[in-house]
Amino acid sequence: MKIGIIFIMLVCIGCSGAQQYSFSIQGNVEGAKYGKAFLLTPKEEVICSTKIEGRGFELKGTLKEPGQYVLRVNRRQFTFFMDGKSMSIECPYRSFSSGYLQGSPANDLSVEYGQLQEDYTARRERFLKEYKKAMDAGDQKAADEAMTQVLLVGEAEFALTREFVREHPDNIFSAYISEKAGRENYAKAKELYELLTPRAQQYSWGCLLKQHLDGLSASAEGLMCPEFTVSDEEGNPVTMSSLKGDILVLDFWASWCGPCRQEMKSLREQYKEFKDKGVRFVSISLDASSDKWKEACEEEKIPWLSTLAAGGWDDSEVRKLFGIQSIPHIVLVDKEGKIVGKNVRRNILRDKIIELLNK
Repeated sequence: MKIGIIFIMLVCIGCSGAQQYSFSIQGNVEGAKYGKAFLLTPKEEVICSTKIEGRGFELKGTLKEPGQYVLRVNRRQFTFFMDGKSMSIECPYRSFSSGYLQGSPANDLSVEYGQLQEDYTARRERFLKEYKKAMDAGDQKAADEAMTQVLLVGEAEFALTREFVREHPDNIFSAYISEKAGRENYAKAKELYELLTPRAQQYSWGCLLKQHLDGLSASAEGLMCPEFTVSDEEGNPVTMSSLKGDILVLDFWASWCGPCRQEMKSLREQYKEFKDKGVRFVSISLDASSDKWKEACEEEKIPWLSTLAAGGWDDSEVRKLFGIQSIPHIVLVDKEGKIVGKNVRRNILRDKIIELLNK
């Protein structure tokens, strides 16, 4: 049996000079007597490969660090988390999947975490169906309630992630789910990062989480909203300092973002409710094309101030200033200019506005 061996240093993975990671994967795949086995990056770049002989193969090598990879046997493949030194997989070719992989604690944790997520996924899907049904019926109130429940499921799922990381702070899979859960919220990023061990913080996902944490530090909840400049539909500059004095609802969106335009239907109802009570709504588009932005503004007939951030999604300094990784993204600012909510939407946003008005 031939052995595929590679010694490779994956650049830009890991913050410091961590020790190299050596691994081996032995396979015995019934129904695959011939062909090739591959270890690939998530982008399906070949790391190493070997011939299959008598349904067996072995892949060995040294990488910069453990991580997420793809194992392929002929035309079947799966993505998995690899941190074991000596791993194996034995299964029928037709059932080739990560569930059969042995010897990788990170992969075991990913399976365990996936099972814990099943209830949250089911609840989310149920509320999303209710949301679609309400939207199709034109019932905005029911749609807002259903989407609010979707968002609350997300908050409950974060609590699951936090406890999972607390129980497994030294594993690369925990660094992975921490980065996913903490990429848009300073408090969440800080909490998860501090739960990780120093070694896990040095993994690629730990480093990326730290980058998010640093990027979010200027616009964290509780801080004064940073100064920024955008342009209105006539091309006039609009600054944060010029908006200060009212409760501000800053709606980050783009013409190409379907969920953003659905979110505006909810914001329209809140605008009617609060526009005469000292609450100011401002939409900030992250469109690269001013023409497409203006066309969408006309289609939506936005009744509040609509502005454009220079640079589009990729190069917008305003987006980077607020650490926005996805849209719709709504930032709530109090009368003094302090950020009191980030990525708050639907009835959660409404409740926070009422809370501010009652102070």
